[in-house]
Amino acid sequence: MKAGNTNRRGERADQQPPLVFGVSGHRDLVARSIPTLRKQLSRVFSSFRAAYPHTPFQLLTPLAEGADRLAAEVALASGIDLIVPLPMEQAEYERDFITAKSLAEFRALLARAKSRWEIPMAAKAGTRNRTRQYAKVGELIARDSHVLILLWDGEENRKIGGTAWVRMRRDHWVRKKGNSGSDRKGFAYGPTIQVVTPRVSGSRPRPRPAIIGELPPNAGKQSASVEIRSRLRERGE
Repeated sequence: MKAGNTNRRGERADQQPPLVFGVSGHRDLVARSIPTLRKQLSRVFSSFRAAYPHTPFQLLTPLAEGADRLAAEVALASGIDLIVPLPMEQAEYERDFITAKSLAEFRALLARAKSRWEIPMAAKAGTRNRTRQYAKVGELIARDSHVLILLWDGEENRKIGGTAWVRMRRDHWVRKKGNSGSDRKGFAYGPTIQVVTPRVSGSRPRPRPAIIGELPPNAGKQSASVEIRSRLRERGE
């Protein structure tokens, strides 16, 4: 790739490589938990931005309903670029968004993406093939993100392409490639961070949102500092 050209993620060959967040999570979020989840996600993003102040950041997400879109909204508010791999052709993917509100949310976020592309579908869209396409995009997120964020209640299941499955695939890639960073564009595989997330269809008592995983050193102090600076800017100080 010649200097000045961009790849499908909108990156220039001569740019500093970005640190890429990936996200996977529940679609059926509990409405009253969403404000707290926003704060948890904001803390995760702000801690990494404070730790790497000269690094560009991206969020890799297919913008599915629920966790994907919540993370995308918080990422955009945090100055993080959206990179959107669609699991199939857009028109076909949009069939999964059955309400006009959901479809409008998806299109509005997609319009703000820095880059987007469609994962080719090898056969006609049936239930089995759709599952395969969702698994492909989940695999991509597990493999290609430096820091994986899971908005997950912790319940294990066997659903291919689901959040527990993405976590399992992430563990596979970490074991396979280790932390050498040799093909991570300057970054090794970083932590998997779980933002504990209750869901409407969960079979256990709903957990309280919390962050499980390793944030950069002094993340709490860094996050507080970022929040203070933000408030001062708002007040014009």
